[in-house]
Amino acid sequence: MSGTTLSVLGATAAAACLLALGGCAQLSQAPDSDYRQALEKALTAGRCDGDAVRDLWSAYGRWYGVASSIAGHPKTDEAAALLRQGDQFRILNCPEVARASYQTLIRRFPEDGFAPLREAARTSLRSLPAPPPVAGGPIPVRPPAEI
Repeated sequence: MSGTTLSVLGATAAAACLLALGGCAQLSQAPDSDYRQALEKALTAGRCDGDAVRDLWSAYGRWYGVASSIAGHPKTDEAAALLRQGDQFRILNCPEVARASYQTLIRRFPEDGFAPLREAARTSLRSLPAPPPVAGGPIPVRPPAEI
């Protein structure tokens, strides 16, 4: 082959690789990346409700859904993320988001391997103030130790 043919083939191969990489760059991010970005946005907003918190839960739901569809995937990262999320919102003084995070962990991860994470979530739940009463609903009774 001549030098010109080799340089044309090389340039063509390089262009094909760049096109392929460009297509890959347009694919959506991994669900855990979406979740991490949504968590950062919600924490930065510093609010206990609103679009940022809804987006956070949506991103977590997508991540959990993808992880649940993978046979044999341990889901440890997803469970630990809920615990960290609850802790971060507890620090921000957003007890309802923290409570929902801890309760979701307890409900979604009943397997034996998640017992330490569930126990940490239960401990953190006990440290939160009692939830506000539901309008028109029964008034929650606090245990005597909390009065």
